[in-house]
Amino acid sequence: MNDALVQFLRARLDDDGEDARAADPELSTVFTRIATFDPEMAADERHIMRHRPARAHYEVVAKRLMLDEVLSSRHLVTGDHCMDCPRVTEADGVGTATADRIRALNDAYRKKLGRDLRCAERCGRDARVHRTLELLALPYADHPDYMQAVAANRA
Repeated sequence: MNDALVQFLRARLDDDGEDARAADPELSTVFTRIATFDPEMAADERHIMRHRPARAHYEVVAKRLMLDEVLSSRHLVTGDHCMDCPRVTEADGVGTATADRIRALNDAYRKKLGRDLRCAERCGRDARVHRTLELLALPYADHPDYMQAVAANRA
C-alpha cells in the first residue's frame, strides 16, 4: 500500500487539530448563549455552533482512531489454503511458518495461473483500506495535494 494518502490524511488532521486549538474559545460560548435564548437562530449561526472548536477537536480524534483502525485491519487467514489471502504476512498476526506456507502456496498458484493472486480474490482487505482512506480524505478535496495523494493510493 502506498503511504502517500495516509501521510496526507495525518497532515490534514494535524492542521484541523491545530486550527481547533488556535480558535477563539469565546466563539463557541457566544453561540451557545444565542442557541439557549433563540431556537430560531439563523442557519449560519447554527452551523458555526455545530462546528465549534471542541467539536472539531473530537472529529479529529475520531478520524485518527478510524485511520488507525483501518490501517490495523488484517488479511484473512483461515487455515484453509484455498481461503487464506495471498497478501498475508507476519504483520497479520501469523507466525513465520504460516506466512511461509501461504507464500509457498501462492508461488505454486502463480506458476499455475501465470499471475499473482490478489487480495481481492480472497479477503478484499486492501480494497477496503484504500476505499476508507479515500473517503476519509474526501473532505480535503480542495487541498492542493489531494489529487496527487489519491492517485498514489490508486497506483
